Amino acid sequence: MLNVDQPLDPVEYGFWLPPEGMTITTGPDNEEIEIPQILLPIHKAELNESPDPSEKVIGEGIYDYLRRFPDCPNNSDYARILSAAYPFYISDLGSQIIMLEVREVDPLYIRRKISMLKILALLEPENYGLLQRIGIACFELAMIYTELINVRRELAAARLWLEKARRKLPEEIGTLNYLGQVCYLTGAYPQAKLYWQTMSDRLDDGDVKVELQRRIEKVASGQLPEQPLIDSLEAIGIAMEHYHVEEYPEACMIMERLEEEGRLPDELPNPEFFYFLGLCREKTTDPAGAFESYMKTQQLDPAHQAAQEGLDRITDNNRELS
Repeated sequence: MLNVDQPLDPVEYGFWLPPEGMTITTGPDNEEIEIPQILLPIHKAELNESPDPSEKVIGEGIYDYLRRFPDCPNNSDYARILSAAYPFYISDLGSQIIMLEVREVDPLYIRRKISMLKILALLEPENYGLLQRIGIACFELAMIYTELINVRRELAAARLWLEKARRKLPEEIGTLNYLGQVCYLTGAYPQAKLYWQTMSDRLDDGDVKVELQRRIEKVASGQLPEQPLIDSLEAIGIAMEHYHVEEYPEACMIMERLEEEGRLPDELPNPEFFYFLGLCREKTTDPAGAFESYMKTQQLDPAHQAAQEGLDRITDNNRELS
C-alpha cells in the first residue's frame, strides 16, 4: 500500500505501509519478528517493480534511509526493526564506523560517522561512549575550515550530545574539556570556566592542569574576546562562500580584517587561516601579501604542501616577469 506522505528524499524513496500483523523471518532458528504498522521507507525503484516489497527490499530501504536521515520521523522504530529483523546491518554499521575513524579528517567521512553513531545511539540511548563520540565528531566537523559556514549549527549539536554524555558521567574529563571549548568559542564564558574548573579539580599536577588554570584565570579576570570567537569563525565561512563564487575582493576583505583584529589567529592559531588568506591575496593580485601568508602557514605547519606550492607559484611568476 503506497502512501502520499513524502520522505525526505522523494526522488529515491517512497513510503510503504505493511499490513497489520506482518512478520519477518530471521536468524538460524527462523524466528518471526512482527513489524509495526508504520510507514516504511522503500527505494522507489523497488516499489515500481512490486507494490509489496520483499523482506530483503524492506531491510535495504530502512537501512539506507536511516543512514542518510538518522533524525527522521520514526527513527527509533526503524532502528529497532533493523536490530531485531536485520541484525547484520547493525554489525555492518560497527564495521564501517571503525573504518571511517582511521581515515583522514574529512567532512564527508565525519558526517557519515555521525549518522551511523546516531543509529547505534537510538538502540542504546544510555550509552555514554556513543553520546560522547557523536559530540566530539560534531565538534571536529565544526572546526574544519571548509565547514565554518555551518559552525554555529555544528557547535550547537556538539554541545547537545556532550551534555547528554555528561549527564551519564558528570565528571568525565574528556567530555568536560570539549564542553569547555564549545562554551568558550560560543561566548558562554561562565559555563566554560565551570567545566574547566571541574576538570582541573580531578587532574593531577602537571602541564595540562597548568594550562587549564591559565584558561580559568583568563576567564575570571575578564581577558576575553570582544566578540565570541564563533563570530570570527563564521566570518571565515562567509569569506569562503565569496571565494567559491569568485568574489575574491569580498573574501580578501573579510580575511584581512580578521588578521588585523588578531583575535582568531592568536587564540586559535591554525595554518589554514593564513593559507586561505594567501589564496585570497593571490587572487586579488597581491603576490607579496600572499607570499607572506604562505610563509606564516609554513611557520605553523612546515609540512603544508599547498602553502609550499603557493610559494613556488609566486616565485616562478616573479622570475617570468623579471
